[in-house]
Amino acid sequence: MLSQQMKPKYLSCWVLGAALATLSALVVAQNTPSSPITADTTSDLALSITQICKPMSRGGRCTLLFVQTLEGQAPIGDVTQSCAPGWLAHITASRGNVEKGGINRSQAVVCGHTDPKAAIRALLIACNTQSLGICQDANDIDIRWTFWSPSEADVQALLINQVLAIAQLPQAARCQSPVPLVESSTCPPQAAVFLRQSGLR
Repeated sequence: MLSQQMKPKYLSCWVLGAALATLSALVVAQNTPSSPITADTTSDLALSITQICKPMSRGGRCTLLFVQTLEGQAPIGDVTQSCAPGWLAHITASRGNVEKGGINRSQAVVCGHTDPKAAIRALLIACNTQSLGICQDANDIDIRWTFWSPSEADVQALLINQVLAIAQLPQAARCQSPVPLVESSTCPPQAAVFLRQSGLR
């Protein structure tokens, strides 16, 4: 008789304990910081060239950048081109000097090329077209290039909808140099030779 009277009390304690445990788990989940979003091996990645501009109060200058997103996701900035897997490249070129009226700068980006030389040649054409010849008469250049593919593990590990720096990719190369090219620590011999073969003096 005594045990039958105690059963409802034990049952109430068990229900209360289970409810407290569930509430505790929810609090922990809500207070756990979210991790940066990266792609998993089942996600489809997309690469875009976007234009991001500073506010007019900070000069209003616009920059062309690569942004990696999930397929169908709107990237930051204004999209100027969607990229197929392949070789991509970026150039910043400057011409002139302060003593002779100032320095003119230009930039260009290309993507989706089947081989690196084609990417560099397209890059130089794009830069000259957009800048009325600054690249072909440049005093200094900074060129970076690499291969991008959504199937590569290193690419899938990168943050999503953030500016993609070429240096983050495994086959990245760079040459920062006066023109004509000068081999140095910022423009290794292999990079300089490759750029000369691609049409840069």
